[in-house]
Amino acid sequence: MLDLDHIAITVKDLDESIVFYKKLGYELLDRFSDDEYEWATLKMNNHSLELFQITNNKEKPINHIAYNYDNDEEVENLIKQLGYEKDLNIFYGDLNRKSFFIEDNNGKSIQLIKKKL
Repeated sequence: MLDLDHIAITVKDLDESIVFYKKLGYELLDRFSDDEYEWATLKMNNHSLELFQITNNKEKPINHIAYNYDNDEEVENLIKQLGYEKDLNIFYGDLNRKSFFIEDNNGKSIQLIKKKL
């Protein structure tokens, strides 16, 4: 039902991190920047790694694991079984796919993203 999509982490130095993860076998796909972050998307096999460097001192670190799902009803049942009762803040964003965040029992962010059909 769920497949790993990507892992997103904040890094101190984006250039150094890209070099490090390329040595692990990742391939650099894209690099972006805006007023808040510089980030890069790297790929290995069927998942991506998103590296974020904060470019201003106001932004919070980005750290989450993202999973793809294909069936809305199954994922809704899953999050209810996990005890997640909060109102989901569904967005489409850059992915142009239905997406929302939940937290695990330790407060770590998990993103669930509808698969492209």
